[in-house]
Amino acid sequence: MMIYLKINMKGRTNMNNENIRRFYEEVKESLDDNYKIIIESKEDLDEDWVEYDSVKWTVEQPIEKKVNELLNKKSSTLEEKILKLYEYICLNYVYDDNVLFFFRKDLSDPNNIKYIAVDWYGRIVGNEWKDNRQNHNRRVCYEFARVYAKAIKELLDDNNNLDVFMLGDKENLHYVVGLTGPEYSVILDLDDFNSIKDLTRLKLGLTIKGIRILRDNSGKFKDAINKFNVGRKNELAEIEALSSESDKKDFITYLNEIILILNKYNVDTQGFYEYMKLIIEAKKIETEKVWKKINEDGEKRYTRCLTFDYNDQTYIADSICKTLSIINKDNLDKELFTFNPEENEYPYYGG
Repeated sequence: MMIYLKINMKGRTNMNNENIRRFYEEVKESLDDNYKIIIESKEDLDEDWVEYDSVKWTVEQPIEKKVNELLNKKSSTLEEKILKLYEYICLNYVYDDNVLFFFRKDLSDPNNIKYIAVDWYGRIVGNEWKDNRQNHNRRVCYEFARVYAKAIKELLDDNNNLDVFMLGDKENLHYVVGLTGPEYSVILDLDDFNSIKDLTRLKLGLTIKGIRILRDNSGKFKDAINKFNVGRKNELAEIEALSSESDKKDFITYLNEIILILNKYNVDTQGFYEYMKLIIEAKKIETEKVWKKINEDGEKRYTRCLTFDYNDQTYIADSICKTLSIINKDNLDKELFTFNPEENEYPYYGG
């Protein structure tokens, strides 16, 4: 059963259209690709790059409790509260990479192969999906962006200067949070697909990497990030020390020592995959993604592992077992492992 606390209704409900238009221009200047802004409810902003979300924005009870705690913390600035909320989500939720198993591959243009997300996995959902998600802490970018944007709205309270919304690419592959006002414009992305996510980094006590400042006239948001990052490192000291000696070690021994460090910090499957991929590919070794099935409490889902060839052997970095082992890909259990799920059709996953 999904439980929500009462939504804070303080402050204005209408958005500042000029804020939104300026932010969109800043995005076009700073980012490649085509983006759209996704707004919670119908406004009088009629642009082809604006979309109104069909899903009601709500805040889950644990996050709502954190919002109320932060609202009562008068000694912190708004920017510090926004970052504390960012940290709370990173510490208490994990990325649900099962969503990627259902992506389709568009091969219509051999020179521009694209992936297509399925709308029903977190983007366009009903109450049944939302209820099922309360049984675990796995979420996807649409869910993270929606709940974080709504929670920031509540944090804004009676602040009339700032607007918050979702920012997404036109293909709906990734959503983040946009925050803008007269002083600054920022993009908040706690599950960046192209690097080790802040969902993993902050669990390890590392610095924030997923926030992009488009404009910060007073330096207010940058100062808040710098303050948050005080005492944090860009990388785990153990991994830095090990990496500095990596050229002197047997590569497989080195990887197994990395795994020991990751297991010490109880890194989740997503973090394990990201770290191993980054470290292996840094040595100019190609990796191949393979999906491993998880059967847990009657629920079937998949997570990413990776394989690679080294010294005439094929290895698998198993994100579930958190191990590295020699394999023969032809002998992998086909009931357990899938190499190219985008080539097939799979039934609806209920959340």
